[in-house]
Amino acid sequence: MGGMEEPLAGEDFRTEIDEVAGAVHTGSGDIIRVEKVEVAALRAADALRGLLATDEKLRDELLMVLRQLSALQAQLGEWKELHHILHEVSAAFSPFYASLHALDRAEVGSVDWRALLRGWRSCQTEVDRLADFESRVEHIRGSLRREGARAARPDWGARIGSLQRGMEERLREEHSDWNSPHSAEGLMDLADEFNQACDCYLNLADWELRRVIERVQRLYANFVGGLL
Repeated sequence: MGGMEEPLAGEDFRTEIDEVAGAVHTGSGDIIRVEKVEVAALRAADALRGLLATDEKLRDELLMVLRQLSALQAQLGEWKELHHILHEVSAAFSPFYASLHALDRAEVGSVDWRALLRGWRSCQTEVDRLADFESRVEHIRGSLRREGARAARPDWGARIGSLQRGMEERLREEHSDWNSPHSAEGLMDLADEFNQACDCYLNLADWELRRVIERVQRLYANFVGGLL
């Protein structure tokens, strides 16, 4: 039919697909280069297996390096997730914290404490996520225990969760005088502690992320540095 192009066949069609797919990434030919690297990796793995079959010491040393890399990768993933959740907790807490500290410039008796409780809900959701994360965390907790003194640090979830419960109890008290300065000051003290705890553990997660990355880089450099 007039105006319709003939379909590409065989290698011409494959070449066209490679060119289009490569252009989607950083440049024409990227897909082909990835395939070559994968083939080279398979060949290198086959050769390495043959060598390790006759050298038990080398096999044990290689397995030790690979296990350490795997452990560091797992720790990196958990520290990254913890950092993200703590950032979300802090971001959700900020509006509530700002509203609470506005009490310093307002008549305490005119404060809508139930509105403050509603404002706390979004932060409560994020703290629940933190508690869920702590219940299933594995690799970074074991790492801290193995490093002695660091294991003495209180669990982030336990500390922040304790402050969460304290604030919720104060906000929900039915028999306290919500419009008293004492009640407002007590809640502010808890909020200050909560904010400090978030900052503390965010800094910890950031520091640990950097430390694990440095260990991975150092191990990688020692492992393949002489080959490149």
